[in-house]
Amino acid sequence: MSKRIVLCGGTGLIGSALAPKLRSSGYEVLIVTRSPRGDEYGWDRLQEALEGSLAVVNLSGKSIACKFTEQNKRDILSSRIDTARMVSDSINLCVVKPKKWINASATGFYGDRGNEVLTECSSPGSNFSAETCVAWEEACLMSSAETEKVVIRIGVVLSVNGGVLSKLVPLVKAFLGGRAGNGNQWISWIHLEDIVRMIQWTFENATPQIVNGSNQKPIQNREFMAWLRRIYGRPWSPPVPAVVLNIIGKIVGPDSSLVLDSCRAVPSVLSGFSFEYPTLDAIKASEL
Repeated sequence: MSKRIVLCGGTGLIGSALAPKLRSSGYEVLIVTRSPRGDEYGWDRLQEALEGSLAVVNLSGKSIACKFTEQNKRDILSSRIDTARMVSDSINLCVVKPKKWINASATGFYGDRGNEVLTECSSPGSNFSAETCVAWEEACLMSSAETEKVVIRIGVVLSVNGGVLSKLVPLVKAFLGGRAGNGNQWISWIHLEDIVRMIQWTFENATPQIVNGSNQKPIQNREFMAWLRRIYGRPWSPPVPAVVLNIIGKIVGPDSSLVLDSCRAVPSVLSGFSFEYPTLDAIKASEL
């Protein structure tokens, strides 16, 4: 059986950690990216990379950590839909098709839902992030690609190498690590190492079509910020009012919804997968 994994969008935060993990597990990894270097593949060579592979993992998409202008929103949506369609079309052109297609989505699928506990069976939200995720998932699951498909709704990934912590940690160290708004909003988080392990787990095991790629214990913003302050030895900090975040989002970004929306998503269909970091207290600063 082929041990080749094709990783689309393999130069981002998750892909940069996933590729070496897969190689250390004995897989051959081919990276497909817009600006290939060395032995990486451009999108024009996607079918060549996919031919006879075991699985394709598609993590491609413009970052949502930006000002939500109409142009940025179009780019965010098209970067996800277009790449998923390219994966689908390329799979159908293969003589020996990949066994599995794992496509990223996000817990933003659920929108702003307060204290509601959200599982893979929960309905989508109604804001821009939710509408984007719905279209993104449909581009994979409703495509004509003749292969098994799995969508992972990825939560807030914790790593100081990028993502939300690359923005928050400097603020916390500068004694500006207060809660956002009222701090009651839920965060569906996952450690980088666990989402990497989960993605590998999905093509090594039988899985449902939809998986919440988040920890089993979401945390509220106020508690999350208090945990960060403890890790970096900082005292209580004043909160950042929601109105300030709204103004910042409208002027320079990122959009305040990324901080103020509440998403209490949990995985309910992962049978046999165990988390290396089941709680925030299991994480040390050196392990972020």
